[in-house]
Amino acid sequence: MNIDKRVYGENAENNLSKPAMILSIAVCVILIFVLGILCWALPQPTYSEYERRDLVQMPEFSAKSLFAGEYTANVELSFADTFAFRDGFVRFKAMVEESRGLHMSGALYGPVPVTDEDDDGSAPSTETSSVPETSDISNDSQSISEEQSESSAPESTETDWADAEDNGENGETVAGIYIYKNMGFELFGGSTKMAEYYSSVINKYRAALPENVNIYNMVVPKHAEFALPSRFSSLSKSQKDSIDKIYYGLDSGIIAVDAYSILKEHSKEYIYFNTDHHWTGLGAYYAYTVFMESAGLPYYDYSDYTKHIIEDFRGTLYSGTQSEDLYNNPDYVEWCEFPVSYTAYQYKKGDLANYYETIVMASYAKGVNAYGVYLGGDFPLTIVKTNVGNGRKCLIIKESYGNAPSTYIASGFDETYIVDERYYEGNIVDLVKERGITDVLIINNVSAANTEFHIANIESLLTQTYSGSIAYPED
Repeated sequence: MNIDKRVYGENAENNLSKPAMILSIAVCVILIFVLGILCWALPQPTYSEYERRDLVQMPEFSAKSLFAGEYTANVELSFADTFAFRDGFVRFKAMVEESRGLHMSGALYGPVPVTDEDDDGSAPSTETSSVPETSDISNDSQSISEEQSESSAPESTETDWADAEDNGENGETVAGIYIYKNMGFELFGGSTKMAEYYSSVINKYRAALPENVNIYNMVVPKHAEFALPSRFSSLSKSQKDSIDKIYYGLDSGIIAVDAYSILKEHSKEYIYFNTDHHWTGLGAYYAYTVFMESAGLPYYDYSDYTKHIIEDFRGTLYSGTQSEDLYNNPDYVEWCEFPVSYTAYQYKKGDLANYYETIVMASYAKGVNAYGVYLGGDFPLTIVKTNVGNGRKCLIIKESYGNAPSTYIASGFDETYIVDERYYEGNIVDLVKERGITDVLIINNVSAANTEFHIANIESLLTQTYSGSIAYPED
C-alpha cells in the first residue's frame, strides 16, 4: 500500500498499523455485504415519500432489450433507485446541501428582497405550467401573469395583509415557492385581463342555462393573502382585488358567494396547509356554510361531525422544494364523516359510459396523497345521491380546490353532480337539462380563476360534444 508521506509524515507506515487497515477494510466489506442483503431481502419500494415520485422498478427481461443495452441500463437504474434506506440517504444529502445554501436540484436559494413590481405590473410568478395533472391527486396551482389593463371595477379599500403577524423574519424562495415561518406560499400574479375573461365565461352559463336554474360563483383566496405580513405586499398582487374584479363583472343573474370574508374572519385558524397549496377541510367547511346560506339551505355545525385525522401530510409545496423547513413542519388532514345516508358513483377519465360505486370520503388516503381523502381525488364526474328529500339537485364545476367543499355540500342536496373541468368530456347544458339540475356552483381558487387553461376549460364545457353515450345510475 502506497502511503503519501507528505500528508502522513515519515513514519506513516507505523502510524497506520496493519491491524487497523485490516479492520477498516473489514468494516467496509461488511457494510457493503449487509446493504446488499437488505436490498435483496427487504420489499422493493415503488414510491418515494420524500421525493414524491415513482421509483424505477426492475425491468422485465427480453433478449431484444438485453442486446440493445436497455435491460442492463434499467437494472442499474432500478438498483440505484430502490436500495435500502434510500430516502434517508437522499434526505441527509439534501440537509447537507441546504446548509450550504443549495437546493436539492442544485439551484441556489436565499432571502427574497421585497422589491417593486415587475415592469409589466405583475408580481413574480411562482406558478407551474398549465398542463393538467394526470394523477387523481392533482395540483391546480397554475397561474399566469398578464399585462394589467384598465378596468372600471372598484379597487379594494381594505388592507388584506393587516392581520398577519410580523416577527421581522425574512423569507426565502425555493423552486418558485416562498418559504416563511416554516410555511410554503404561492405568490399571486393574476391580471385584470384574466379576471375579465373569467367573468365573461361565467356569464355565458347564465345565458346558456334555463332561467329557473340558480347559478353561483365562488372564487377562493389562497394562503399568502392572509399569512404574509404587509412588508411582503409588493411580492404578490392583491387576491381580493382580483376577486372583486371578477364579481364586479358578473351578470346580475349570477350569485357571487363571498368565501373571502369568512376565511379572513377565521384566518388565525388552521384553514390552509403549510406544505400543500390546498385549503384544509376546516377552511372548505367555512366556505360551504356561506354557499348554503346563499342557496337558502341549512348546514351542519362543525362540532356535530364525526372527525378523523391523517397525520404527517407533506404536500405539493414540500415536494416542489424538498425544504427541510417544510419537512419539519408537517400538516395533518382532518376529515369529517358524511352525515347522511348516501350512494356515490364515479367515472374514470376518458370513460363516461361506465360508472362504479364509491365513497365520498376516501378514508384509505394517506401520506403525500392525504388530501385525496376528499372524493378520492380528481375524477371527470362524481355523483352523490342522498335521502335529504328537498327536491334540490346541485352541479359543482371545479378543480381540486373544489373537492373538499363538495364533500360537505353534497349532504344538503338530493343529488350532487361533481364535474372536474379538466377531465369531463360531456356537455354541461345537456347534463343540467337531462338530470333536472336546480343549482350550479362554479368554484375555483383565485389562481385557477386567473389562468387561461382553466377558464378555457370551463368555457368549453358549454359547447363540447361527447361522441359516446353517458351512463347514469338507476334512480
